[in-house]
Order: sequence, then C-alpha cells, then structure tokens
Amino acid sequence: MTRRNIRTIKRQKARNRIRFFVFIFSLFLIAGGAIYFYVNTAVFVKEIVFIGSRQLDRDELLSLLMVRNGDRLFSISGDELYQRLRKSPWIKDAVIRKELSGRLLISLTEAVPFAILSTAEKPYLIDKDGVILEQIKEGTVFFLPVIKDINPYKNRDAYMEAVRLINALSNRNMYLYSGNIEVTGQRPENLTLKVDEVYIKIGDGDYDKKLERLEIVMNEIEKRNMAIEYIDMRFSNRVIVKPLGSESHEVEIIDGKEKNQ
Repeated sequence: MTRRNIRTIKRQKARNRIRFFVFIFSLFLIAGGAIYFYVNTAVFVKEIVFIGSRQLDRDELLSLLMVRNGDRLFSISGDELYQRLRKSPWIKDAVIRKELSGRLLISLTEAVPFAILSTAEKPYLIDKDGVILEQIKEGTVFFLPVIKDINPYKNRDAYMEAVRLINALSNRNMYLYSGNIEVTGQRPENLTLKVDEVYIKIGDGDYDKKLERLEIVMNEIEKRNMAIEYIDMRFSNRVIVKPLGSESHEVEIIDGKEKNQ
C-alpha cells in the first residue's frame, strides 16, 4: 500500500471521528433542548413552602412572591423571585429551591426588631442597621430602646450615630437597667441618652469606652443615693455629674477608676 493510500485512509478515519462527535454533540443539544422545553412548559407549581418566616404571614409572602399554584415553575428565574422578596424590609435573605416535583421551597432570614424610632407621634420598628421595618400598630407594646424625634432622612448622621449607640448598649448588655432607654439629639455631638430617669450627654463615637465609664459612675451614684440632673460624658478623660439643685460635680476617670475632685 502506497503512502498516498495510507494518508487517504487516515484522513477518512479522522473525518469519520469528527462526524461521530458532531452527531453525539447534536444528540446532546436536541435532548437538552427537549428537557429544557419540557421543564419550562410541563412542570407547574404544586406547592409553595416557606421556612423561617415569623414576622410575615403566608398571604404577605405570596403577595411579594407573585407566584401561585398552577404557574409554570421555571418561567421566572430564582433571581427575580429573590428580588421580589427583598422588597420587604423584613426579609434580609432568601434561598430559593425549585424541585421537579412542583414544589417551590423558600428559606427566609428575617430582620429582628432592635429598637423603636418615634417621630411625630408615629412609632416604627427598626433593625440593628437602622432600617425601618414597619409602623407599630396601636396598642402593641415592645420593650425596646427608643430613638426619639430624630428624622432618619433630614438628620441622617445623628440617626445613624443613635443606631450605633444602641448597638453598643446591646453589646454591653446595658438593657438590664429597666428597659427604659431613649436616645435624642439633632446632631451627633449632641446625642443624649436617657436611662430610666437619668439623662446622659454622650455625644458621638467612642461608645465602648464611654459606656464603661458610665457603669462606674452609675454604680457610684447608686451607692451615694444621689438625685441626678444629668451626666456629661463628652470629655476624653473625665465625667461631669450634675446633682439636682447644686453645682456640677466633676469626676475624673483615671485607668478605669473613679476619682472625686
């Protein structure tokens, strides 16, 4: 057999292999297209299951989802369903699973009420990031800290500082007084914290150190059974205590210890 004939046979075998692979690939495309067409047209929603929902009821969730039994399960992408659910401030995250059985399974992570925003006599629940969740219904009682008369849109900086302050209070478990905690102030540097009936001018920033000092001073005030007009925490190395009906009384904090002056 000549070399020319050998090369011809090899080229023919190569072309046959290429035709075979093209044929197999075409079969996969046709089968994939058929499966895709079937899934998108013949699989319908038979059951919608929500997991992890506590704040929103089923009707509210279905209203957000805009999917009903009998709809085509794969006609809307999971990302679109996710974006619909996230329109509610209560929903922080969602995991969506579509099953060929027709079940739509949705696992939710909801926001947790963290504080109350009270403006113009209208109270709202907010989460730890300051996101407004919903207006509180009349007659409903929540034992949560209150941010009072700080507009979250017009006084954004003061509002976010108030949220950070309440987060710091929560981290130090300072809700353990009586639960009556209120934050006011139209500017960050003028933030005032009211704990029970004690007013604390706390200002902005460095809350962990300020709250550590505050605990020391509050313990000393309790020991002395003092009636207090206010406490001023806005200084770097001292705390000013103003008893009722007297001049201000300075307390200097040195290495975490209280020293009278």
